[in-house]
Amino acid sequence: MAKKTQTRKLRRFFTQQKLQHTPHDLWLDPAETHHLKNIVRLRPGDSCLVTDGQGGEAEAVVGEFDAEGRACLQIRKILVRTGSFDDAVTLRVFPVMLRKGKTDLLVEKAQELGAHEFCPVTSEHCEVQIAEEKTGKIVERWNRIAREASKQSGNLKVLRIREPQEFKKALAALPPEELVVIFHPGPDALTFPAWLKRFAETKGAVKALNIFVGPEGGFSEDEIRWARWHRKEKNLHLVGLGEILFKADTAFIGILASIRFSNILVAS
Repeated sequence: MAKKTQTRKLRRFFTQQKLQHTPHDLWLDPAETHHLKNIVRLRPGDSCLVTDGQGGEAEAVVGEFDAEGRACLQIRKILVRTGSFDDAVTLRVFPVMLRKGKTDLLVEKAQELGAHEFCPVTSEHCEVQIAEEKTGKIVERWNRIAREASKQSGNLKVLRIREPQEFKKALAALPPEELVVIFHPGPDALTFPAWLKRFAETKGAVKALNIFVGPEGGFSEDEIRWARWHRKEKNLHLVGLGEILFKADTAFIGILASIRFSNILVAS
């Protein structure tokens, strides 16, 4: 009887230790070990993948489990990658906080679509406020969501997540030479296709792209006036999405996907 071949796709796990270029052992933390042992049900001798969230990935074999709830992985082969995307432009996204956990969805999609930094903001039309004492726990939840999305999608560079900031404060912290794009309807706003074409024509000149996406009601006119004044109309574009009113999460995902698949972030 022919021997049965192993066809199951190897599962991926996350380590905070930077992977080395020589075979070695490492210990997964208890949370990852719980997933490996009790959810995926791997046992000593089973194969898996491990990633360090910085582009490094390795093939490994499960070793022992210790009394502290950690699994030892025996690293067999290092596979240093950059993930699915090779970008020449740093992409930061600044979505306004959404209700009912929808910001969690934005984190997941930002990771899958290869944003580099996720910087949530509040604005005058934002209905979400986070108590200062809860900020740390919420950011850690977003980090967990980003790591899980990284493992599932294979985009091995994990999204860097910032604590929520007020719109004006977040904008003021950006260097004047970096490009800022605010998605906001208005008679003088560029259409999205026109802006994509304009950006593509400047390929190589832009090193960082900062995208602000507001709530359903958009940013306030005061916020837009302030942004124009603060940036002195330099390296600032207002972009509209047409006459259709999209939900904020739909707009965010559509914008990010369009930017990703237009190839404007990759080197020429």
